[in-house]
Amino acid sequence: MRWLWKFLTSRNTAIVLLTAVSAILFISAALPNPALLPAYRIIELEETSPVLMKLGRNFNSMKIGRSPVFALIGILLIVSTTFCSMDRLVRKFRMRKDSGIEPDTGKKSLSVRLPGELNETQEKLVSILKNKRWKTVVSDTEGETIISAHRGNLGFWGSIFFHAILITLMAGLVAYFLSGFYASMRITEGQSLRLSKENLFTIDRMPMFGIALPQLQFQFNSFSAVYHDDFTATDFTGNFDITDEKTGMTWKKTFKINDPLTYEGIDFLMIKQGYSPNFILYKNKVLVFDALVALEFDHDNRATFNISEHGLYIVAQFFPDMAKTEDGGVYTKTYRPKNPYFGLEIFAGGKSVFRRLLGRGERGEFGPYSIAFADIRNWITINLVRETGIGFFFMCSMIGLAGLFIRVMDPDMRIIARIKNTDDGHIADFYYTGKHFEGMLREKLKNVIRNLKGDEETKEKKKVEL
Repeated sequence: MRWLWKFLTSRNTAIVLLTAVSAILFISAALPNPALLPAYRIIELEETSPVLMKLGRNFNSMKIGRSPVFALIGILLIVSTTFCSMDRLVRKFRMRKDSGIEPDTGKKSLSVRLPGELNETQEKLVSILKNKRWKTVVSDTEGETIISAHRGNLGFWGSIFFHAILITLMAGLVAYFLSGFYASMRITEGQSLRLSKENLFTIDRMPMFGIALPQLQFQFNSFSAVYHDDFTATDFTGNFDITDEKTGMTWKKTFKINDPLTYEGIDFLMIKQGYSPNFILYKNKVLVFDALVALEFDHDNRATFNISEHGLYIVAQFFPDMAKTEDGGVYTKTYRPKNPYFGLEIFAGGKSVFRRLLGRGERGEFGPYSIAFADIRNWITINLVRETGIGFFFMCSMIGLAGLFIRVMDPDMRIIARIKNTDDGHIADFYYTGKHFEGMLREKLKNVIRNLKGDEETKEKKKVEL
């Protein structure tokens, strides 16, 4: 188990893990996130940088933050940083118990031969160090006196504080992973939908301990789009009436891209729009199917759906603003639904039984069936997200930086002097060790030695004069 303790308390382990987390977050944050981009920008990136857009869809910061690998790295970083801090605290208190003298005395600076009595040198050295705000501990062993001087207690606790904040941040990431909720609901214009687990369109992640959804009723009243040109929509607006069934309160909400509703800790964010044609199917002139079908088209504006009760498989190609060429071909002049038509091909038993272009209000017949394209409405997808807010991470980061600032401004420094008696006086070996600014510490030690030598030389001159 000793190797495991060394691994967990090693600063290198924490540094590697922290670097991995930072690199992953930095790279993923640099990739485009379709959930946060307007529609025209998504279309533009898909045309100009399809590889970048593919990477963004699969490896953006939201996707990475939900991955188990990222959570595992975060947990290891928490454990490593916690154990590293515990190890430092244990060593700190052991040093106090053992008179503050470390077995490892650090780098040797120089040796100084001093005349006179050892006790006088000891008192003078301790006085010089205390005047410069060094905490000193004197220990006598066989044949030598050890003076250990230490500065940077505030810096040490600043470092511990920084590590505590870092652990809190990592714990927040793990909590974000374990408690994160990602789902979506799809609703068509004119539809009323009660928020419940059964009515969710997708569930990407449920919290480990489940979630209680607010008792909300969504009424989708109207939809509008703003176009940059006839082929590029730049903004979508969905107007809703929302009722909290628990309190009876009703209010109006206008959804726009990047303008979410936040309610009981859940963000409701509109991210996608599409069309729901109303198809009506008759069999022997009897109504057998009447529904708004939320279709999601490919790049050729094609989508498929089934009317399984009658064994029908339908391929629908949408022409929002249908026009015909001189040779009778069909195309769409714009992406605005000014003159909506659907090219329908219906299969029954694996065979094509109907193929025709239908405009709004038109009907086509095949066998005992007839199908009508009655109307078209808009559907939207609303993402439901509950996660640790960016404000929490920003606040912890700022507090952690304060601890790091204290650490740097008052770094942990130690000077150790080993003084031994000789035949013609005594000799002092000086050692130093520091976490930061080692060159400055070396200069401080030289200044201490100069002061000490200067006082000793002055005493010798006075003795000679006498």
